[in-house]
Amino acid sequence: MPSEIANKIVDHIFGDEKAKAIDATNDALSAASYDAIQAKKIDFAKQWGFNPDETGQAVADELADKATDGTEVEPETVEVTDRKPEDPPEDVMADEVPDPLPPNTAVVDSIEPIEEPKDETDS
Repeated sequence: MPSEIANKIVDHIFGDEKAKAIDATNDALSAASYDAIQAKKIDFAKQWGFNPDETGQAVADELADKATDGTEVEPETVEVTDRKPEDPPEDVMADEVPDPLPPNTAVVDSIEPIEEPKDETDS
């Protein structure tokens, strides 16, 4: 016998409510995943000799459920300009644009290779 959530998903699909069907499927998968993780936690604790009732796991789970994930915060307002990232800011004059190479930078092509002295042990 199909579950209530399965019937709900099928009703949304045949009712041409695809977005609601996807949301219901995501909710069902999340709930099943959560239950599976909780069962694995208990199995792991028992395997290592812990009694889950004597640990702080229940409090940790409760705090995790109450913790905010930051989605309730309003997004930061960002000012958008037509300036491209490669263009200098408007308040910098073209004469003030810094040289891409710092002063006293040697060009790699002008360096001559240094010959190492021959070792007496080389044959």
